Amino acid sequence: MSIVELEQENQRLLLLQRVALLASENRTRSEFFAVTLAELQRFFCVDGGGIYLYSNIDSPRILTAHLGIDSQLARELQKIPVGQGLTEQVLQSNLPYNWTDLRGAPNLYCQAVLDAGWRSLLVVPVKTAQQTIGALFLFQRISRQFSHPEIELLERICRILANAIAMTELLEKLEWQQQQANAGQHELERSRAQLRAHLLRLEESYRGLEQTNRSKTRFLGVASHELRTPLTYILSAAELLQLKLPEAEEEVLELIATVEQGALRLQSLVEDLLEMARIESRDLYLAKEPLDLGQLLTALQLAFSTQPNAREISLTLTPLPANCTLLGDRHHLQRALQRLLDNAVKFTPPEGRIQVNTCSCEQSELYNKRLTLEKFCPDFFAKPLADEYLLLQIRDTGSGIAPDQQQNIFDTFQSAAKLKHHGNNPKTGTVSGIGLGLPLARGIIEGHGGMIWVDSPADGESGSIFHVLLPLHHLLRDPGIKP
Repeated sequence: MSIVELEQENQRLLLLQRVALLASENRTRSEFFAVTLAELQRFFCVDGGGIYLYSNIDSPRILTAHLGIDSQLARELQKIPVGQGLTEQVLQSNLPYNWTDLRGAPNLYCQAVLDAGWRSLLVVPVKTAQQTIGALFLFQRISRQFSHPEIELLERICRILANAIAMTELLEKLEWQQQQANAGQHELERSRAQLRAHLLRLEESYRGLEQTNRSKTRFLGVASHELRTPLTYILSAAELLQLKLPEAEEEVLELIATVEQGALRLQSLVEDLLEMARIESRDLYLAKEPLDLGQLLTALQLAFSTQPNAREISLTLTPLPANCTLLGDRHHLQRALQRLLDNAVKFTPPEGRIQVNTCSCEQSELYNKRLTLEKFCPDFFAKPLADEYLLLQIRDTGSGIAPDQQQNIFDTFQSAAKLKHHGNNPKTGTVSGIGLGLPLARGIIEGHGGMIWVDSPADGESGSIFHVLLPLHHLLRDPGIKP
């Protein structure tokens, strides 16, 4: 190799080094392209050039940088559509091409370059190892044939350009992702702060509700207890008057009887309030003794049959399943079932029917209904479950209970008249109470390790079914072990 050739090779290597150094410096893309085009113009002694870039093969070709081209001609070059022009020929073939005289180029689209004096054009694809992302072109106003070493040098320079562009895009993407991550982290911290503040407010509200509930329970207990003494005086006075005035006028005797009846009703209400207060404060004593459910239900049926029944409502008991052994408090359990029967009678129309069914229920059946049952008693599945339960169903022939009201009827002081449930029928001739019967029944049932819920018959008939679940006397299983 001659000294001239060595010198030329050395100049080419120096140019590659300068371009690579420009690519490694922290420059903007436009500045990098402008300085690179200036280096190429000086080295190859051309009149000017430019760089086209695109995101994919079908997207518009953007004249990203140019040198030696006026703004009017740059706008014309930008208007060249995809698939047209000499640059497109290079992009399709992915090989460099040198036009020595543009006046004879058959695919020339922008005739304005001839008016600008362009005669020769060299276009080299800008590509990485994976894809072509654009093209670099150099032009002169005289005819020129670039040598193979010059074209090879430009191909190497274009690879440096392509890799620099890919690296810049990657860095921009990483920077954007970092900004998004920082914004997300900031938003997360803000959300966490809001959540902490919200939790604090919830805790304060919960403590306030607990305090209010304890005060309400204490008030009910104290007020009910304090009402007992004057009620005792009233009842004693009514009995004494009846004994002292056996031959009084009928109106007087009726007035005394009315006072006694009102006092007895108020006494019953006071007892209910005291019992509700004990249930809510978990201070209600429940005995644990073997119970004969058959005798208990028979006693309820007997009490039903001996009461006046002007509306001719019938009560039917189905046979009990075998081996039904219960442990519990007979007095409280009988009162709870009596309240459920009273509720059914109260809201059953004339000549209606009440039917009491009993059957055994396996633990697996309860897990299958867990989503439904937890709405009525969320804590039921959080405690040890029995292997087997007795399911007692009290079914009436009223007009049913709306699904959105079935849970509300077990809340304290929820009056039936306000809820417009299944028995709110003036034909029954009943008067709604203050809403303690069903909550008291639920408290007693749950105190025995069971639960109570209500739904409407699945056979399409009118009415409601109150389900009472009581554990049979077997060994208990851990609630975490599912069948």
